[in-house]
Formats: sequence, C-alpha cells, structure tokens
Amino acid sequence: MSQTDSEANRAIPITDPYEFDLSLLADPQNTYPTFAFLHSAGKQVATRGGIHVVCGYELANQLLRDRKYLSGPIADLYRQSLPPGAARDELAHRINFLDPPDHPRVQRLIMRAFTSRRVGEMRPWVEAQTEACLNGLEEQFASARAPIDIRAEFAHKIPSLVISEMLGVPVEDRDTLTEWTEAVTPLLSWQIDPESLKRGLDAAEMFAAYAADLVDKRRKTPGDDLLTAMLHAEDGEDTLTREELLSLIVTLYSAGHRTTRDLFTNGLFTLLQNPDDYAAIVAEPALVCSAVREFLRFETPTLYVVRIPAAEVVLDGARIAPNTPVVVLLAAANRDPDIFTEPHRFDIRRDEASSLSFAVGPHRCLGAALAQMEAEVMLAAVTRRWPDLALAGDQPRWWSTGPFRGLTHLGVKPS
Repeated sequence: MSQTDSEANRAIPITDPYEFDLSLLADPQNTYPTFAFLHSAGKQVATRGGIHVVCGYELANQLLRDRKYLSGPIADLYRQSLPPGAARDELAHRINFLDPPDHPRVQRLIMRAFTSRRVGEMRPWVEAQTEACLNGLEEQFASARAPIDIRAEFAHKIPSLVISEMLGVPVEDRDTLTEWTEAVTPLLSWQIDPESLKRGLDAAEMFAAYAADLVDKRRKTPGDDLLTAMLHAEDGEDTLTREELLSLIVTLYSAGHRTTRDLFTNGLFTLLQNPDDYAAIVAEPALVCSAVREFLRFETPTLYVVRIPAAEVVLDGARIAPNTPVVVLLAAANRDPDIFTEPHRFDIRRDEASSLSFAVGPHRCLGAALAQMEAEVMLAAVTRRWPDLALAGDQPRWWSTGPFRGLTHLGVKPS
C-alpha cells in the first residue's frame, strides 16, 4: 500500500457524516480522509449545518449538468460578506456564477474568442517558453548543486507567461498581476482572516483599475490576442458588456495561472513519490497524457463547487429544499470506489471514467483544454530533461483556501 493510500485512512475530527462542514477542509491533512469517510456513508448527505453534500461521481455528474441548480446565489453569498468595492462588483459578473440567460450568452461569446484553434496555435510557443525556463533551471542546478523549488521557478512561471501572452499583458506588468491574483484568491473562502481580507480587497481594486485601463488600450490599439478577440466577439446583436470583460480578465488570469500551476505541482509531487511511474514516463513518453489525466483525478487543485436550487429538487430520492447550498465535492467524486478501481491508488495507466476536476455541463471550465495542454508540455519537458529527478529539500506542505488546494513549495533535484 502506498503512502497516499494510508493517508486516506487517517482519523478525522468527525465520526458522523451529518457533522461534515467545509471548515474541515481548511486543514489539508483532513481532505482525503474526510472524503473516504463520506464515501463509506453513502453518495450524498444532508448535514446538520444546513448544506447538502454530494460525493458520489454519478450524482455529481448528473447535478452539474442540471440547470435547476444555480450558481448566481453563491455569488450573492460571497458578496454579502464583502464591503462595497471592486471585489464585490466583479463577482456579480463572474462567468462562474452566472445563470441563464446571461451565462449562455457570455459563454457563446467567449468561446468565439477562446477557440481550440487558438489553444492549438499556442502549443509551439508554450514548448519554447518551457525549454527556455528549464535551461535556466539547469544552470541553477549546475552552479548551486542544491534543491530548486520547481513550483516557484517553473510551475508558477509558465502558466503565468501563457495567460499573460494570451491576454496581451505587457511583460513588465506580469509579476504584479500574479501577486494580485494570489491576494484575491482567499476572498472565495468561507472563512478569511482580517489581514488576508484587507490584502485581497486592496488587490481587487488595483486589479480592476488595471483591467479597465487594459481594455481601453485594446479598444484604441487592437492586437492579435484573446482580449482583442473578446472585445470584438459578436453573436447576432449580443456583445460582452464592459463589466463582463473586466470580470473575464480577472477570472481568466486567476484561473489561467493558479489552476495549471497547482495541477502540475500537485501531480509532479505525487509522481515523484512513485518513482517507478516517473521512470515509466521517461521510458514511454506517450504516457504523459494519461499521467496528466491521473494528476487531475488524484490531486485536483479544485476540491468542490457549490450550487443552489431555486425550487425543491429530488436527487436520487433525496429532497433538497429551495435555497439549500449543495456542495459538489469534485475531489471526492474523483475517488468514488464504485467508479474507479482502487481509487486511492495513483495509476498513470488508468483507463476509466474522466475526472470531474474541470466540472461538466454548462459550467465546465473554459480553459480546460489550455490547462491540460500546458501540463502535458511541462511534464514532457521535465521528464525528458531530467530522467532521474527526485524530491529534495524540505518536505512540501499542503495549503487549502476555500475550494482550492495546492503545495506551498516543491523541492527537487536530479539524483
């Protein structure tokens, strides 16, 4: 049994599934033991705290495709906890939280700009940037002979470069936008300390002002980038409003670098804990694609999404009252023992159902193809460059903020 299998059986602070609360996930060590416990009790549970939790794969798949479950009320809950300002305003227009008729309209328009062709055309550029970054890391290895934090020096940099290039963000501004993105992420947590709240609100104001200025510049001087394409996207008489454009910039920049960074880092950490699998990819590079799919299933960077039914619904015999928050545990569904053989075992050759990490249905992640492409390019380059890469330095620590989960750092070096 692997180390990760053992962790799934660790004791947790609750002994009754009805006691489940999202605060349990604030301690990253509780994440998968909690999900394993919930699975032992069933596929869904109405908690004493007033939320309905779905952990089963089939139920999650069904619910996420059903438009009776809304996203907009979730934004309202977040906005109620925030003071007036840019962060609160932006959430009102964020595509993640839009419902019909606005969501289908905005989705159609953004997909006219965010095409598979555009993603495909980016691949050679991503490969070139990846190789350039690894060249620099190789020089560091040669001179320092010390572990390198591949999360900070590689996994963080490549996705930030990619989304910056796609949106036409000037090189000199990219580090600043990344800092703002990190600061605003905790605003989507149900619990946030005063210092993080202030930092996030301040960053949201600066990010909003920057996005507005960037939009104005693109209107005057169009470029060959995603932002220009969004500015000119049309569907009949429909176009994106200014507020929607500003929100899309924030959303795409945030998700475009954070999700891919944590997808790659979480996955590489797991892979390096299983050196035979790493060696298998080195020997058989075609395994890269299935390995990234297993990264997504086994250590998704997004733990859950929330939906709220406007009217009473029945989910597999369970009645859910109107306005009840329904927490869809994507990460738990990805380890449903009825769907995945030995779900707590990492298997780069796994050929089973697709993970729900990017969700499904109307709110499937717009950047799913981009994130997977980047992770594949990064993993292929790393395994090709360093066939004997190994964990080194301080033990990585997990962090969790709201629905997001990742590593604080990841020290590696060629063994």
